[in-house]
Amino acid sequence: MTQGRSQALTEVSRSGDDFAVPNALDPVRRGQHCRSWAVGNRRRILVSLVAWPWQYKSISKTGYNSVWWTAFLIVGAFYFWIIGIGAEPARFAWNSGLEKHYGLPGPTVIQGTYAVRGYYDLLARAFAHGKLYLPVVPQPELLALPNPWEDPANERYRMLDTVLYQGHYYLYHGVAPVLLMFAPWYLLTRHDLPENFAAFLLALGGYFFLSILFVRLLSFVSLHVSGILAMLCLLALGIGQSIPFLLHRALLYEVAIACGFCCVSAGFYFLFRWLTAVRRQTLWAALSGLSFGLAIGCRPHLGLAAACAFVFLLLLSDSGARFLQRFTRKDVLAFGLPVIACGLAILAYNYARFGDPLEFGLRYQLGEASYQNIRLSVPNIVPGLYYLLLCPPDLVPVFPFFRLAFRAPFDGLTHDGLVHLPARYFLEPTGGVLGLCPVAFLAILTPLCRKGFGGRRGIFAFVSTMLVFTVGCILFLAATGLTSQRYEVDFEPFLLFVACIVACELRGNMPKLPRLFSTAALGFLLVYAIGANAALALQGPYDQFVQASPHAYVQLAKWFSPLKAYRPVENPPLRAQAEFDLPWPCTLGREPLITAGEFGTRYHLSMQCVTVGRIRLFSETSYRSPDWRSVDVDYIPGLNRAGLEFTPQDRTMIVSWNGHVVLQHRLRFLITAPSQIHFGWDPTLGNQHEFPRRIVVRRQELNASLP
Repeated sequence: MTQGRSQALTEVSRSGDDFAVPNALDPVRRGQHCRSWAVGNRRRILVSLVAWPWQYKSISKTGYNSVWWTAFLIVGAFYFWIIGIGAEPARFAWNSGLEKHYGLPGPTVIQGTYAVRGYYDLLARAFAHGKLYLPVVPQPELLALPNPWEDPANERYRMLDTVLYQGHYYLYHGVAPVLLMFAPWYLLTRHDLPENFAAFLLALGGYFFLSILFVRLLSFVSLHVSGILAMLCLLALGIGQSIPFLLHRALLYEVAIACGFCCVSAGFYFLFRWLTAVRRQTLWAALSGLSFGLAIGCRPHLGLAAACAFVFLLLLSDSGARFLQRFTRKDVLAFGLPVIACGLAILAYNYARFGDPLEFGLRYQLGEASYQNIRLSVPNIVPGLYYLLLCPPDLVPVFPFFRLAFRAPFDGLTHDGLVHLPARYFLEPTGGVLGLCPVAFLAILTPLCRKGFGGRRGIFAFVSTMLVFTVGCILFLAATGLTSQRYEVDFEPFLLFVACIVACELRGNMPKLPRLFSTAALGFLLVYAIGANAALALQGPYDQFVQASPHAYVQLAKWFSPLKAYRPVENPPLRAQAEFDLPWPCTLGREPLITAGEFGTRYHLSMQCVTVGRIRLFSETSYRSPDWRSVDVDYIPGLNRAGLEFTPQDRTMIVSWNGHVVLQHRLRFLITAPSQIHFGWDPTLGNQHEFPRRIVVRRQELNASLP
């Protein structure tokens, strides 16, 4: 390994003389020396405390291998744990039960459901029998509709998020995962491959390539990084971004995204091998092109990575040759031909299904109107950038501390009415990169490394190529008008990779003291990203961990909840009463009354006007999987008393209205912290709507001392 620019961190105090006792013979000199000694060594002690976690010598190539293996095992174990903590009854369900679920091979028996189950396995079965459409027959009632694609008229009969064309169901999702995993597995075993197992392998494969690339790049340019900092970077690349969140609930949406992540990571890894190889450059270029081509088969817009990589390879292939001559070089052809072959195969696949090589099936999609007929639009870009990059998560004092939220664009940053969502905009709870992985924004400092990396122009160009791809991917996603946390996987891992490389390079060129403080700040940001994204991974999109294993959730929360007021408790005795001022006549719309817990642990009592003098009370649980009861009651103008009493013995929530028991609701569980009892407000998903009139709290008792 060549000599690097940045030196290894060493001990701050190098000799015992730094802390020698001053001359004790002369009182005057003794006082002067004492003051000088105290001032000088106070600074050394402060620097030592800051530098202590980072002052170990830079690790060798063997050390990099040990750090990488440790990080890989930790990330792999975390992925394995996350993928089985709640979204599925079994971690990997090898008995898919698709025959019973869909009534195969006859007409489907499924009606009007949001369950998206085994779609890639169905397509693998179709491929095995030489068909391009799913082996599920659409219901005659669906085909008989004047417009079978119209939502919500088709809701009772449709298979959600499939494509209906000429009497058959197709998929608009990328076909590459089926060709790489599902179809080969079915042909070999005649069994279905669990989609969450495929997502696990693809996510771990993507991390493998990206983490190996990180270690190889550091070693190649001799960036001297301490073992702790290298470990944090590697853990952040695996956990400090949205891949763990993706794995919590892995259906075909997540499988396609995970496969795209794996293919793009492999493409950049092989591209780096081409850049640094002395021989076999053609092989590495071909593998890179094939990987980027398969990425297009997962998510078509990931072709941006192939385009950026091709320009990079073209410009660096032979600086002495004429521009047009570079297209005929072996390595350029080896890269370009697999990409072109994959692109042509996708066009042929589309033509065979829909008679149009550019039609992926989105025009015939069965789904909600908010995301049908996707089109790139300039008005979508500003809110899209806000949600992908800037939208803050909801920070709460109760475990797991970070939650996604529904927010208006630039909520809290602009006055009402300045920014509106376009008429057709699909939005799910989202947290931007700035709030969940702020270290990724260090990637904008890439231009400062133009003369860095030991003067290796190709390394700077490689890092810049990855950055350009992430910028293009962000702009594309923002323009679609579709916002979901899982979409950040398309760009966030690569943006974080660039940020880690740039940060390690820049800190190596700093003077000693700034380098120590910047390294400590970098370590803090990496730990923050790991913790924030691990917290979101525990919840997933529907907070299913606590719903599947409430006791395990509470036990885990205790480790991170030292304060009693913010510690979740399982099935505690609860009594809450408050008086709510109701107008005459009552106003339309749902109003919150009393809430305990939040999101997956939420219990919520609310009211809605039925008619003059009469309202309907709703008793409901989790936001995403509500179990609800309702009852109509009379009310009087002015203050009306609502009360809750939860009895742990039978897990029954007793609802009273103006002193009379009106409803008894048996719950699966009640999990709440004392601080999560709210009157007139449900804080789930960042909700800011509150009861608009006077509230008088009469009673609030929660026995949080139970084990």
